[in-house]
Amino acid sequence: MALFDPKKNQIAQLQKSIEEKNRQIAVNFDAIGKLYYRQYRDMSADVSRDINALCEGISTLYIEIEECRLRILYERGFKECKSCRKENPLEHQYCSACGVKFPESNDVNVLTHVDSVDVAAPITPLLPQVKPEPQLEGGNPVQVTPSDANVIPQENEQSAGQSGEQ
Repeated sequence: MALFDPKKNQIAQLQKSIEEKNRQIAVNFDAIGKLYYRQYRDMSADVSRDINALCEGISTLYIEIEECRLRILYERGFKECKSCRKENPLEHQYCSACGVKFPESNDVNVLTHVDSVDVAAPITPLLPQVKPEPQLEGGNPVQVTPSDANVIPQENEQSAGQSGEQ
């Protein structure tokens, strides 16, 4: 048994690279927050170019992390289906989960290439729930019941069509 296993060393280096990229993403997010705060404090400050550059850097890092993750899979003898994301052994020609045909080559460059559209940031923003403000009738607020509070009034299609015709 060899004391030095090149595959384990390669996997360890890739995992270390992923950790470093995740740290850099956190630093970039922190910098974006500081830039937004600077703009909040001084409305004349134009930080949009800096924020865009940091966001592009984050997107690039996410792509690089995904490529490292796929290289680790390859080193372990697996590939990932681009359709259903199921891991399959390298020798499979079709996905065992969804049946999609894999590329002809089992070359590492084919199996670990990532398109930017394939990678979505794992962070989804939490959007606040906004309730509509009470409608005014003749200057007086209309009473809104709790069941009505989450319903957004929609314009009647007929009245919308009539107002457009006049």
